[in-house]
Amino acid sequence: MKNIHNYSLRAGVVALLMVFSFALYAQERVVTGVVSDENNSPMPGVNVLVKGTSQGTATDAEGKFSLSVPNDEATLVISFVGYATTEIVVGSRTNVAIQMTPDVTTLSELVVTGYAIQEKKDVTGSVGIVKPAELTAIPVGNVSNQLQGRIAGVTVVGNGQPGSTSRVRIRGFSSFQNNDPLYVVDGVPTQDISTINPNDIETLSVLKDAGAASVYGSRTSNGVVVITTKSGVSSGVKVNYNMYYGSQFAGKGPENLLNAQEYADLQWMVYDNDGTTETHPIYGPSSNANPTLPSWAADTDWYDEITDNASIQNHDLSLSGGNQNARFYGGLNYFNQNGVINTTFTKRFAARINSEFNIKDRVKIGENLTATHRSGLNVGNLNEGSPISMAVYRAQPIIPVRITSPIAGVTHNFVPGDWGGTGIAPRLGNGANTVADLERNADDRGFDIRILGSMYADVKLTEGLNFRSTFGGTFGQNYFSDYNFATYERSENVGTASLTEGAGYGNDWVWTNTLTFNKKFGDHSLLAVGGYEAVKYGIGRNVNGSRAGYFSDAVSYRTLSNGASITALNSGFATPTTLVSNFLRVDYGFLDKYLLSATVRRDGSSRFGADNRYGVFPSVTAAWRVSQESFLS
Repeated sequence: MKNIHNYSLRAGVVALLMVFSFALYAQERVVTGVVSDENNSPMPGVNVLVKGTSQGTATDAEGKFSLSVPNDEATLVISFVGYATTEIVVGSRTNVAIQMTPDVTTLSELVVTGYAIQEKKDVTGSVGIVKPAELTAIPVGNVSNQLQGRIAGVTVVGNGQPGSTSRVRIRGFSSFQNNDPLYVVDGVPTQDISTINPNDIETLSVLKDAGAASVYGSRTSNGVVVITTKSGVSSGVKVNYNMYYGSQFAGKGPENLLNAQEYADLQWMVYDNDGTTETHPIYGPSSNANPTLPSWAADTDWYDEITDNASIQNHDLSLSGGNQNARFYGGLNYFNQNGVINTTFTKRFAARINSEFNIKDRVKIGENLTATHRSGLNVGNLNEGSPISMAVYRAQPIIPVRITSPIAGVTHNFVPGDWGGTGIAPRLGNGANTVADLERNADDRGFDIRILGSMYADVKLTEGLNFRSTFGGTFGQNYFSDYNFATYERSENVGTASLTEGAGYGNDWVWTNTLTFNKKFGDHSLLAVGGYEAVKYGIGRNVNGSRAGYFSDAVSYRTLSNGASITALNSGFATPTTLVSNFLRVDYGFLDKYLLSATVRRDGSSRFGADNRYGVFPSVTAAWRVSQESFLS
């Protein structure tokens, strides 16, 4: 951030490679290499990332890696905990050797772990750190997407939809059902960080093993991501503005699919192989030497028809400041991303206010609050009915997107300007015209409003002993509308237009009380955290209804009351779950080189019966800082 008199503007044009594995760079090539430490020993698990992208990998057990780069100007960013981050320009090389150097300064950095803050060098569990600058280096609108390639052992898989979250997997899969990690934002546990503005993040820690994460108990089998947001500083008022605007490219799509003529030739090959004699309803008698394409035949590139270049932009404005007794941070964010699939988009408006006040010398009170409004239109990318599977791999290229001359079809007498479809002739399948569906659904909408925050009081009881009480939670509301048009162009049509509308709300809360003792006694250091936590989540209701038989497809008539008949009326509510926990964590150090950490947590969940309601989750880890031994000096 810069002083209020020195505004900063960061503008750039970004080219994002999104959606699907079809997109290729014209100059893309593979670079291999090996990473070694200061003693020339191979280093496994080192992150190697193409700067400014989410394209990255990690070194194998022998310190080797292989990575595709877009061109000779590409810069590789190599990072590993405890070592200085290295950047190298690839140039014309196809193989590179990188030697990492220890970063002594990073070992003294503070790390937010379970209910405490420690120096990185004193952490005995497996904890990964992502710096804020590394998160915002990639122009995407979601924190989970920005984790890609940043931490060893963390896998991030996205689906390419605008504004969508990615699947984050920490050290693989632990169950056949939910494998999402637990997220803790300013002390509030949640399963959804999609509404967090990446520019508001101060620290992000990933607790990867039992030693680091067990203090959070039964919810940590998939790992924990701990996020703290920015706060004000006691150095006057500062204003910061940054933005980016760019374009996203879908690529060329698959190039190994048959065109209309090749599809017809394939049918003739079938006839030659099995000896069938018939008059094909599209290509004519099989006795002909070659198939004949009808006059209405097209040669549609369905991937090109449903995709287009799409814009992405983000604007952040923040204001922070304070003095010895009060500090504040406020931020506004606008994010707008159009999808490379036609008509899809997402918009986000977010506001944050964090503040802290000193009361006398021993008491601090504060709050962290963010409110987000999102709207958008998305389509499934990974299911059977997605535009990619329906258009690119299912629709035959002979089908025109639009009709250019009259056709007496099977299900409809087509005239110029009509949508083309499988109802033109037999044997075209029963798929939909995806371009028509996307345009018809362009006015469907979904939006939600979500508030996430916490308030706290911190009391210094005596030197090294603090009590902290935090109460927080989330509240959200959502709405959607989905108008399903009657169709005429398909072989199996939708006969009656219908509208479905729905809305709902949900919330949860958590109350955490901790007592922290942190002190050094000569050669001994002790950090102890004991606490009580109560959580209630899954509170909410929803309602939705459907009606059919609309006399007009105009947007202004799309209300449930205008439908001729009721097809569905539903409502429901979630059954809340409560969790009550006691925990104790102790970290002991001797001579700053022998470290021991022990944690125990007892969780009681309302999901289980009285005889099986409680579970105990202990862990013990130890570390030896060999570099501090005299025989290595």
